[in-house]
Amino acid sequence: LSSGINAEYGGSILSKQQLQVLFIMTQILQTGLSLLTWQPGSVPLYQICLSISLWSSLYFLVRQVLWERSAEYCCRLITLLHGLTVTTVSALLHFYLGPAPWKYFGHENSPAHNFVLLLSLGYFLFDFAWCCYMGSEGIAMLTHHLVSLIGLSYAIFLHRCGSEVTAVCFGAEITNPILQFRWFLREHNQYHTIIGVINDYLFVFSFAFWRFGIGSYFLYEALLTDKVDWMIKAGGSSLYLISIVFMYSIGKFFIRKYVWKMKKKKE
Repeated sequence: LSSGINAEYGGSILSKQQLQVLFIMTQILQTGLSLLTWQPGSVPLYQICLSISLWSSLYFLVRQVLWERSAEYCCRLITLLHGLTVTTVSALLHFYLGPAPWKYFGHENSPAHNFVLLLSLGYFLFDFAWCCYMGSEGIAMLTHHLVSLIGLSYAIFLHRCGSEVTAVCFGAEITNPILQFRWFLREHNQYHTIIGVINDYLFVFSFAFWRFGIGSYFLYEALLTDKVDWMIKAGGSSLYLISIVFMYSIGKFFIRKYVWKMKKKKE
């Protein structure tokens, strides 16, 4: 393809790598439009495959551009992008456009709900496959991904409970960019600075607030109502238990690094 284009125009216009980037960007645009225009009533296998293709294409695009970086570096950039995208869209959906998710239990999905669900399902399928292939995550994170995949798939295929599931996506992903930023600080030797300290404090308290403050109230309301399907209740409870496991590890790290060090300095 590259040689054909260059021969037609009598010179070297696009390199092979540039054409690959152009192709991937075209795939990304096509996928985004398809997710936005999907209408319920049919099994969205095509849209799910496109969503997987979107995140996979973005990953390979980043690998092409940042060829000197590791595979994990590129994958974490994709994770950061997903976290920022889903958090932003979900926040607009629930806090600006409304209604609030705890007032909209058990209703049919809106097009905006379906967009977030399909986008996240494709990402988690991509990331779960990547983690399994690389062997980079433990059982807790893989279980978190599996539960997320089941919940997202359930809401998409039944075309219900999208408000609850996207709200959970917001609460789960809002701290993810902070976590990824911490990794990038370490990668660029900037973690042991005041920025790293602020980032650690922000992550720990944000995680506790959204998962066990707002999250506890939201789970309580969801468990009490008959409008939420039992599968969503089970999935939400499972993610809450996994969050406790994560919080235990985070708490140990925070106490060891900051609380004990402060006590030793005072002594």
